[in-house]
Amino acid sequence: MSLPLPIYLLGSSYYLHTRIGGKQVKRSLRTSYKRVAIIRAINLLNGLTMHKKPDLSNLSTYELDLSRGILKADGDEDHARLMQALQAMQQMQQAQPQAPAPIATQAPADDPTALKLAELLEKFLSLKQVKQATAIAYKNCIDELAKFLKNPPITRITASDITRYQEFLAKKENGVKKGNSIRTIDNKISIIRAIFNFAMKQSYTRNGNPAENRALLTKKQRLSGGYAIFEKEEIEQFFKSEFFKEQEAKDPDYTTAVLFGLFTGCRIGEITSLKKDNFKKSSAGVSYLVIRDSKTQAGIREIPLHPCLIEKVSDFLEKKTDKIFKYVEKEGKGTGNAVGKKFARNLESAKIEREKLVFHSLRKFVNNELMKSGVSLENRCQFIGHEIENVNVSIYTNKINIEALAAAIFPTLEKFRDLIETKKAPWEGLVTDFSELVDPM
Repeated sequence: MSLPLPIYLLGSSYYLHTRIGGKQVKRSLRTSYKRVAIIRAINLLNGLTMHKKPDLSNLSTYELDLSRGILKADGDEDHARLMQALQAMQQMQQAQPQAPAPIATQAPADDPTALKLAELLEKFLSLKQVKQATAIAYKNCIDELAKFLKNPPITRITASDITRYQEFLAKKENGVKKGNSIRTIDNKISIIRAIFNFAMKQSYTRNGNPAENRALLTKKQRLSGGYAIFEKEEIEQFFKSEFFKEQEAKDPDYTTAVLFGLFTGCRIGEITSLKKDNFKKSSAGVSYLVIRDSKTQAGIREIPLHPCLIEKVSDFLEKKTDKIFKYVEKEGKGTGNAVGKKFARNLESAKIEREKLVFHSLRKFVNNELMKSGVSLENRCQFIGHEIENVNVSIYTNKINIEALAAAIFPTLEKFRDLIETKKAPWEGLVTDFSELVDPM
């Protein structure tokens, strides 16, 4: 049993400070060594309780440490002093009033006004404008978290709860991964982080964001671990495959959507949701698309349509009166899910087996080819629909007009002809010198 002594270090010397018989006792032990201080304190206490005047000049050198079960003495006299010190300590322990047993701290009562996760999400969606697919993804994630944590109030959710949730998502069963990759886990945590940032901003909680700084992947890892970029040989292999040729007759919606992906760099959802009134023509005769609904603000843009694309899809477009493609929106998956699935079958049939190639890889291919051709960042970003985080560009410049954008982009897109055509077709009369599109004035 450990019997703590009432000693403390003040400056360079230990002191004994206690009460005996209702009187305060404070004595310097005249040492900065803790072991010596303990021995001297015991002797002092022994002398005070036995009403003797303590003598610090000739102290025993015995060792007494009950916490470690150590009792050592040097000779009979030293042993007798050790026993006296032990008896004095026991008497003091018995004389001191016993402290009451500590009362277990009760968990704070729940705030009756605290929201549950589902309630917080409902408020979030009522004030934020998000696409249906985004709303469903948020709901699935929040429902999963609420079930895992047994649906506590949001004020009870801590950083350790989020860590446990990450571990649950990454859990292996019988040595096999459950199916949540690190990227998927990070995506779910980003949803939770967004929901709690909203809760803090709207004062639904003051406990901070438990999902803050919980990303598992670094920014560099996220960038390098995304979808792959097509190579020119793969593009040629894809479009000249028997599968794609068969689908031109069987499923022109699919092949037309893929051609739009190659010549516009649009996202699949932007393509499959097109309507007739998205197609325009400038005063200089340049056909272009107006994208009015996109994933980001920068995605709302005007895209010049290359003559090769117009030639390829004109018959398909002429038959349409409103909606261009047959695809209907599926809950949580937008309108492009069917195209994505057939695209994967097309890759397999064309024997293109490199990993992480998807429809979005067309968008990356277009941007990469524009960069390699020396097209400026401003032109690339406006064409593809990316933000430019630069004050000079984003605030102090106007958008590039459609004719100038076409003149910058079309020479690169012109090179795609050979990648998609089995044999050279006559294109007499079509514009090939796209610099003529720009008004010299």
